[in-house]
Amino acid sequence: MKHRLFNYIAGLLLAVSMLPACTDLSETVYDRLTEGNFYQNEADIIAAIIPVYTEYRGMLEWRKWWDFEETTDIVVTPRAAWFDGGIYIRLHKHTWRPEDPHFSDLWGQAYAGISNSNRVIYQLERSDFEVQGKDGFMAELEVARAYWYYILCEAFGNVPIVDRFDVPEGYLPETNTRKEVYEFIESSLVNNIDKLNDDVKSTYGRFNKWNAKMLLARLYLNAESWIGVNKYKECMDLCTEILGSGKYALESDYSAPFYSNNEHSTEIMFAYPADEVKTNTTIYMALQKTLHPSNVQTFNLTTWLDNGVCAVPDFINTYTEGDKRLEKTWRMGQQYGSDGSMLYCTGLVAGWEGRPLIYTNEISSIEDAGEAEGYRCGKYEIKMGTGRSLDNDWVAMRYAEVYYMKAECILRTHGDAQEAASLVNEVRRRAFDNYTPLTGQQLQETIEVNGVPVQYGLLLKEWGIEFALEGLRRSQLIRFDNNYIKGNWLFHDPSGSAHLNIFPIPFSERQANTKLKQNEGYTE
Repeated sequence: MKHRLFNYIAGLLLAVSMLPACTDLSETVYDRLTEGNFYQNEADIIAAIIPVYTEYRGMLEWRKWWDFEETTDIVVTPRAAWFDGGIYIRLHKHTWRPEDPHFSDLWGQAYAGISNSNRVIYQLERSDFEVQGKDGFMAELEVARAYWYYILCEAFGNVPIVDRFDVPEGYLPETNTRKEVYEFIESSLVNNIDKLNDDVKSTYGRFNKWNAKMLLARLYLNAESWIGVNKYKECMDLCTEILGSGKYALESDYSAPFYSNNEHSTEIMFAYPADEVKTNTTIYMALQKTLHPSNVQTFNLTTWLDNGVCAVPDFINTYTEGDKRLEKTWRMGQQYGSDGSMLYCTGLVAGWEGRPLIYTNEISSIEDAGEAEGYRCGKYEIKMGTGRSLDNDWVAMRYAEVYYMKAECILRTHGDAQEAASLVNEVRRRAFDNYTPLTGQQLQETIEVNGVPVQYGLLLKEWGIEFALEGLRRSQLIRFDNNYIKGNWLFHDPSGSAHLNIFPIPFSERQANTKLKQNEGYTE
């Protein structure tokens, strides 16, 4: 697979992708610099930008960003083989601890990305080399850094803002408030968007004017639930700009943005480019962490499978009859080999050996579910004969989201509910052969979601179905009447504890940096 981002320096890509990642998460390093690593020409600048983007792919690995979907009503890992000291059970039950590795792993990944961004910005500022568009590169780096801070702000809320590379040796930053982090992200985007490239084709896999507007719209959409400030009008205006730009288009096939060769999808606004040979990237939930080992035969895989995460049955039951997104998102029913032969359980769970491998919409236990219980993640196409490294680009921003964001903002600002319904229908109709449009009245109603009344509850359900397995569910549940802590789903009882809307500052980070403050409600 060839990607526009890679085509800039195809000869350098393999070397860049083999650079060591930041794996020592016991201490976050804010000040890395190799003297003499400055830029003499435009090719050097472009080569330096690539590692800033390759850091994003690390969030798809084990114990990183995507696993936080397990704190929601969509997925759970109910397998004894995945007990790992109970970390996945604690995620699902909202009983996590500051020392749990998911938090330190994400923190380390994010600050490695921030450090990379700061390093290149610092080096470009010190470089005497003048090249046309240098200001655009600088703006792009600040937006790429803002994206990392968006992730940190959503996850942890109160985190250090480190916006420079030339810090003293042993520098330890202090905690900034979530409001300060939010304002830093906002200013980074507002001050740089107009300096970015307007062409979305030549900037695939990088930030441009339009996906930066999308990021800012996301920030505004969540402003009220994050810092108590209503920014729905600002979000709606940005969505209107993006929809009127003509830069993107909805695919007629819901699955098209998730194909193996998805880099030409008109619906993808921002992706983490991957190549099965060059980047050694895996979307862990799409393959290894979800499918049963027997599914190796389904796709003639050259890797192993771990039989882990699966759908929460309550969520599956929210799909309406005829919704093709169900089968395009989840693997279900009898599983077969590539030759059409039936597949069977292998005895991973006592008493299951020799049973037909039939994924069912039931889970009997969060500690030790049956071997074939639960529908499996199936949104991303799996290429026949592939190994652990996938060819699919991870879809981080999708054009369909702009429609849903604008619809939500219309409702929350008491606008024309039928206009909101028209936006949702524009996306939703492709999922049905015989489509019955939703009405504005339906979207305005307060209905029960996860056992509690939710204003605009039908839209919350639609958000979940349309964007399942895309890493967005946690913020959705928090935005809609705090369903994240009030809702009830299988193996999860509501706590009503607002401090759980953000995660604890990792124990290891507070040990390494005594200036970091723990988030309210958590104890070490």
